[in-house]
Amino acid sequence: MAAGPSPDTSGSGKPAGAGKILRSREASVVLVLALLCLAMSLTSSRETFFQHRNLHVIALQTSLLSIFAIGETLVIITGGIDLSLGSMIGFIGMLTAVLITRLGVHLEPGPAVALGVLLALMVATGIGAIHATLIHKLRLPPFVVTLASLLLLRSQALLLNNQLPVPLAEYPALLALASSIFPNTPYAIPVPTLVLLVVAVLTALALSRMKIGRYLYSVGSNEQATRLSGVNVYRVKLFAYSMSGLLGGVAGVLYAAYGAQGDPLAGTAYELDAVAAAVVGGANLMGGQGSVVGTLLGATLLHSILSSINLTLANPDLWRGTLVGGVLLFAVLVTALNRRRVE
Repeated sequence: MAAGPSPDTSGSGKPAGAGKILRSREASVVLVLALLCLAMSLTSSRETFFQHRNLHVIALQTSLLSIFAIGETLVIITGGIDLSLGSMIGFIGMLTAVLITRLGVHLEPGPAVALGVLLALMVATGIGAIHATLIHKLRLPPFVVTLASLLLLRSQALLLNNQLPVPLAEYPALLALASSIFPNTPYAIPVPTLVLLVVAVLTALALSRMKIGRYLYSVGSNEQATRLSGVNVYRVKLFAYSMSGLLGGVAGVLYAAYGAQGDPLAGTAYELDAVAAAVVGGANLMGGQGSVVGTLLGATLLHSILSSINLTLANPDLWRGTLVGGVLLFAVLVTALNRRRVE
């Protein structure tokens, strides 16, 4: 991609005022988390909420969500959206399970797992690349392309094994991906958390230190001006959607390991959780704004709230949609008001 000036951006590659809005949003999320912890400390469920086992579950669930929410954030920064991530998780989890079990007939369990996971992640990345090509080359709306993919991938996940799960209990190398280091101690760390750490650090460095990061913000802020400045916009979108597909695939593999099976219904509606985590963390659905730290904070807040209602409300599953939808709507409203104030 040819280097060129990024229109209406600061030295970091973000639109003018975006950095201030992001810092304000991140600080607000931290404050809400602190208030939530304070509120839970005053309830009868405080001992359970702050119990090591519950905090470990929150860390695990937050890590799994954050991995694919970071991919969603990259797409949102460009001004797009990826609604296929929930179905991607289910499809790649099933594809991984089918590949491993069939390769396991001819290979030892370890190599079968490694090759099956590698092939599945290549497919996930390729699906993301197809999204970018359809959106940019054919000028199709991201909403329509990824919504169609959501339906297609879920259908394929169901067809892979006649709607039945694929057991993976005989493949300990895969199950290890959902285990913890230092297990049965107060210092137990879920392996998905370590995967998230690597993903988050690499993505944050790409956004802040590399040209592709500046180009992502620039495309989301003003695509036409970015193109006129000499940037290959297709390559930028190809990177964003391919990374979203890859990270959705990584999450699919980890969920399959966590459940010890490929589940065709895994990840249902998780794409909405990814969008909510990104937007709560400061991403703007109009593009040009978002951060890894913000997404991590948004995911942590969502799962902390979900954990709190599981402990305090009757029938918490019935409230889940209300919670996620309400938080998402509130975050979008706050973003709009902050942008209007800055402008």
